[in-house]
Amino acid sequence: MPRKRILLTFLFFLCVFILWEILAKNSTSVAFILPQPSAILATLWSGRERFLYHSYITFKEMAGGIVIALSLAFPLGWVMYFSRSARVIMQPVFLVIQCIPMFTLAPIMVIWLGWSYFTIVIPTALMIFFPLTMNIFEGLKSTPVEMIDYFRSNKATAWQLFTKLQLPWAFPYICSGLRISAAIAGIGAVAGEWAGGQDGLGILMLESRRSLDLETCFAALFSLTILSLGVYFFTVVFEKITDKQRERNIILFSGTAWAAAISLLIFNFNSGAIKSNHTMVLDWLPNPDHIPIYVAIHKGFFSKNGLDIEVKKVPDPSDSIGYVASGKVDLAVHYFPDTVTACHRGAALVPVGKLIGVPLRGFIYRSGEGIARPSDLTGKVAGYCVDGSCLKTFKTLMSENAIYPQKMLNVSFDLVSSLGTKQVDFTYGAFWNIECAHLQSLGVATDYFSIEELGFPKYPELIFVCKEGSTFSNTAESHQFKKAIQESINFCVSNPQEAFEIYLQAHPDKAESVQKWEWNAWLATIPLLPKDQTFDQQEWESMTQWILDNIM
Repeated sequence: MPRKRILLTFLFFLCVFILWEILAKNSTSVAFILPQPSAILATLWSGRERFLYHSYITFKEMAGGIVIALSLAFPLGWVMYFSRSARVIMQPVFLVIQCIPMFTLAPIMVIWLGWSYFTIVIPTALMIFFPLTMNIFEGLKSTPVEMIDYFRSNKATAWQLFTKLQLPWAFPYICSGLRISAAIAGIGAVAGEWAGGQDGLGILMLESRRSLDLETCFAALFSLTILSLGVYFFTVVFEKITDKQRERNIILFSGTAWAAAISLLIFNFNSGAIKSNHTMVLDWLPNPDHIPIYVAIHKGFFSKNGLDIEVKKVPDPSDSIGYVASGKVDLAVHYFPDTVTACHRGAALVPVGKLIGVPLRGFIYRSGEGIARPSDLTGKVAGYCVDGSCLKTFKTLMSENAIYPQKMLNVSFDLVSSLGTKQVDFTYGAFWNIECAHLQSLGVATDYFSIEELGFPKYPELIFVCKEGSTFSNTAESHQFKKAIQESINFCVSNPQEAFEIYLQAHPDKAESVQKWEWNAWLATIPLLPKDQTFDQQEWESMTQWILDNIM
């Protein structure tokens, strides 16, 4: 019977994969969202070393979350069972924690703990803590009253009652909680990685998804599934092995959980990489706009000027200003207009240097559809990935250029796929030097109206900012940084191929297809790099005035 079930399951998934392969191979629109299974398996095999590396990172986070949750769940489940007052207080607290999406908690962990192992493990532990604790509590509570009375009538101590009756009786519940924890630990680890991780399957999925490298994205998802199933089946095997000697094995297991938790804490506290003196966060996941930063590190332009800088990825652009304002990082790559808006609202930020010297935003549209001037976008479907003041900017620019779209859709970060699959006709929020090259590689010819053409003041798109009063707001430190980054920019202009290779060395997970279109994007970016690090006060004042007149 088991063999028959296994065979039927195998045949079912085989049919699904065959249909998936045929559909993805013969449908252009599906190819934007669903790669062929054969391509996924080929990617998984060719990049097996990198997938194993990221799987190990995620597994370590999953294991840490389970062990820490388990080491807390046992004593708290016991306290809840023996104290009604504790139960009344703790159950609502656990429920509230369970209702909090962990990816919203992870950025707070970054501010508290920095980019550390614990930033990811704590949200993971909190996600699996509730089902584990409640299963232990329900297991203890399920002990028959007559059995408890029998033990007490035979002069059993409270410890004997707990270890020889209640804990063994709760064993199936504990294993049930462990199975649930094993199934969702991967989700918790990925949620933590999305906010504060630098490596792991979650980061690999995020980076490949946003570059539309779907083969890598699905291969990482497949790796996470296998990893989660492996942890789940380990708990099943553990339950079968220990079921016969519950009393001794549960005490041994709970003690091992505590020892493992302490070991994980000590190991990951002491085994981190040596930290740099200064930390910089990017405005987005690494892309060709950031090449001068990686070149400055690799070629020693920073160190030659007395600076030791470590770069951190930030998947959400809105987080970087918060990290600078809180003092968690020294520098952030950020957007000039958003920095002006933040300063007007009270953020104490100081510009330190320039990375991209011209505006990169604009209205990107598919070429060959009769669009010659901005007003031709009237009646089209607009896609955007911005909100707040940026959305107001979008609406203002459309109004000033007599553009009245048929519909506006928030496509989040899926600007490339939404334009490629014709869900929208034009987009705002993408950078024309990056996204146009990306779309071109996918066979989608595009053009754009730059933000300057639409009436926005001229400005440098990407700048380096620091907190007012911090090290880099000092004239000497600021001068050193400007000198180093401009040296790197000059090197990149003179040696574009070498600069690009340095960037690829820093990001070994990029697929060959991504490398090709990023090279084209880099060639488009080189002329946009600033000639010097001088800030034009008039540009700042013009930007502030435009924002006051049109946005605030």
